[in-house]
Amino acid sequence: MICHAALMNALTDAQMNEDEPLVRRTDRDGAAIIELHRPHRKNAIIPPMLDQLAEHVTAASADPDVAAVLLCGAGGAFCSGLDLTEYNADPPPPWRAGAGASVRNAHLAIAACPHPVVVALERYAINGGAAFALAGDLIVTGPDAWLQVAEVRIGMAAPMNLAWLVARHPVSTVLRIVLSGNRFTGDELLRMNIAHEVVDDDLVRQRAEELAVELASYPPGTAQLLKAAALRLASERANTADVTAWFERAAAVAPAGPPPAR
Repeated sequence: MICHAALMNALTDAQMNEDEPLVRRTDRDGAAIIELHRPHRKNAIIPPMLDQLAEHVTAASADPDVAAVLLCGAGGAFCSGLDLTEYNADPPPPWRAGAGASVRNAHLAIAACPHPVVVALERYAINGGAAFALAGDLIVTGPDAWLQVAEVRIGMAAPMNLAWLVARHPVSTVLRIVLSGNRFTGDELLRMNIAHEVVDDDLVRQRAEELAVELASYPPGTAQLLKAAALRLASERANTADVTAWFERAAAVAPAGPPPAR
């Protein structure tokens, strides 16, 4: 007998519900809570989900009632990386040809967000999922949660991970993460100045929401001004002022290529 969980995992998004959103947004006291919503696949990445993510982040960026953004995952996990089952489906899914553009556009939308972006890193953020965790300005995670950029172990590059890591962290930290391909737990991420805060694993989402609401409560425009100023000053040290060119450069230097077959 096939158990219910196994059956659910075997279903594609189209089979489950064509109208079910792959990303959900709820607002709380000035914070837009943007949730990756493929819990049956541990929020694994497919381009239609990233297209919806870009739309939600762009809308929140322009919303006068929003002053902070929280990026999180449904079902108690952040993101398990690319959904290789969907990517390698036969026949190929119609979105396969434009997958690279969907990935870049989602990252560009986050990079262009003027508001503080909080990430609730629950359970894990793997490979392509790690890049979206690293996109956060402030990451809240738990001691048993972990982040892994393991593309080196499967013969792939990690352009979006590299884009965020190099823009935000010392090269020694970047190389430690991308060359080892190791898992880094919440406490390690805190020591490496990647995580902002580590709380009990079952409190990560709650604390991240509290932090986003707290940031949204600051005097209007203050957090946005400080974020913009910090990014501008940082760009004078490294040529990352042109966000589009930076991500295109990362993709050119480390082309992603097709995902491996399962």
